[in-house]
Amino acid sequence: MTARIPNASIMFCTMQCNFHCCILSIHLFPYYSYQIYSSGNPTNVANPIKDASVQLDIKTMSGRLTLYQTTLCEKLQWDEIDSDVDLDRFGYLNSYNKNDVQLICCQADANMLWLVPHVVQTRFVQSLDRDMDMDIYFIWVLTRDRPKGKEVVKYERPVDPLDLPKQSDVQKVLNGSMNSFRIYNLYPRYFRVTGSGEVRPFEQEADAVSADLIMNHADLHWWSFLDTNSSDVSGYRGMTGPMAIIISEETPPQGILGDTISKFSIWGLYITFVLAVGRFIRLQCSDLRMRIPYENLPSCDRLIAICEDIYAARAEAELGVEEVLYWTLIKIYRSPHMLLEYTKPD
Repeated sequence: MTARIPNASIMFCTMQCNFHCCILSIHLFPYYSYQIYSSGNPTNVANPIKDASVQLDIKTMSGRLTLYQTTLCEKLQWDEIDSDVDLDRFGYLNSYNKNDVQLICCQADANMLWLVPHVVQTRFVQSLDRDMDMDIYFIWVLTRDRPKGKEVVKYERPVDPLDLPKQSDVQKVLNGSMNSFRIYNLYPRYFRVTGSGEVRPFEQEADAVSADLIMNHADLHWWSFLDTNSSDVSGYRGMTGPMAIIISEETPPQGILGDTISKFSIWGLYITFVLAVGRFIRLQCSDLRMRIPYENLPSCDRLIAICEDIYAARAEAELGVEEVLYWTLIKIYRSPHMLLEYTKPD
């Protein structure tokens, strides 16, 4: 606590200078930060699919079973595909950057054996006898590096009831009297994975993928997925399993600034910074007149002496004296008249 003699002109000039400097920093700091970020790193970078898996489930009132599942999916960049293979006959990809387009080709055979216990399979087949509702779901699970917290995206689509196979056909395949049943319009061929982590099919695409689901009977049992529309994509590399063309949109690079911009955009970051600093300046400059009686005192020697006596009483373990001195100091600050008397120059 030091004695200060108020000078109105100096205080006013100092306040004005601080105010203008803060306002200037509010505008220049975000601007130059963004310029450095933009010049050193691109706003968005490629964010390709790193891993993919597919799954087909069947559901009745008795529960849900996974028939086909594979994680053996090959991911090909669009520029790696043979030029004589026309996978985009209808020009769906003309408006997209080819660097963001990938072809996902999965193995036709499931990578898991059909190991459902016989009693469970029997009960499931019996549930199909009761004319209960049957649903089939086709699921894509895609993994990317960004955005943080949404690296894994999932697209699950229930098959339209009009496109479902007959329940009797499903029963026959499970019983072993048939080898396969057909499902129409399982999923769209083209997907778009947005920067925010959503999977959206193409709005303009009319055709969807249909497939035969085959039960392989040998020493072991497993399911296979045969794309009946594989001729539409020329059966690329002889693969007849699930196949999709996916556009993975670019996202900002990783890092504090990149993650922030990906969530709030540069304008959101700028406005947040301006509001935060503006509020800080307002707190510093508001109610200055209320602080004058306590910050601009003619002489603080007596108040300093009381504070030193409080420390001395505490050091000597004179707690009663310390408390009396403490409340004396509080009473002085609570009374403007007493504060003025105690701070008069000698």
